[in-house]
Amino acid sequence: MTGKHRNIGRMMMVMALLCLAMAIHVPASVKSIMLSAGQKKQLSVNNSWKNVKWKSSRPEIVTVSAKGEARARKPGKAVVTAKNGKKVRRFMVTVKESNQISVVINGKSFTARLESGETAEAFKRLLPMTIQMEELNGNEKYHYMGKELPSKAERPGTIREGDLMLYGNDCLVLFYETFRSGYSYTRIGHIVDPSGLKEAAGNGRVTISFQ
Repeated sequence: MTGKHRNIGRMMMVMALLCLAMAIHVPASVKSIMLSAGQKKQLSVNNSWKNVKWKSSRPEIVTVSAKGEARARKPGKAVVTAKNGKKVRRFMVTVKESNQISVVINGKSFTARLESGETAEAFKRLLPMTIQMEELNGNEKYHYMGKELPSKAERPGTIREGDLMLYGNDCLVLFYETFRSGYSYTRIGHIVDPSGLKEAAGNGRVTISFQ
């Protein structure tokens, strides 16, 4: 093949790639949101957008008002769409059970189920919360919240991997090992599936988000 033919071949390939790129549809940006059943959240778009029209793909799971306030109805997923002329913004809304929260450690997300009672309810009112938790004894992470919560401490005997508890009335503790203990704690909740929790927590200070 001559140099001239090679150049023509390259030009044809470039043109084909350009046509392919123009044919590909680039979807509107999607923002992920996590809510608990019964929870409300104001969704936001660019301030320059006027006459925004809101719509939920599954109103039985998430409803959205004319002003963009989403309300979680029951567990499931729904896409909320905001339109302003040809501009579109989408929100992927995941609704959890009202007694479930997400615990995010180093990018890995775990689902925790909260206990019934005033301690768990008071803790839930603090969310979302992102904190630095310190390492202790090679089996737990702890953080003094600077805010007292209602407590009803008891000796659990055995601490389970994934237990989320309150020590005293202001120290949040997340355990990533199972072991026997004589200390007293107030139960807040428990990570449903703690697989990978120890690896995510690491062996030092760690940033953890409760959502």
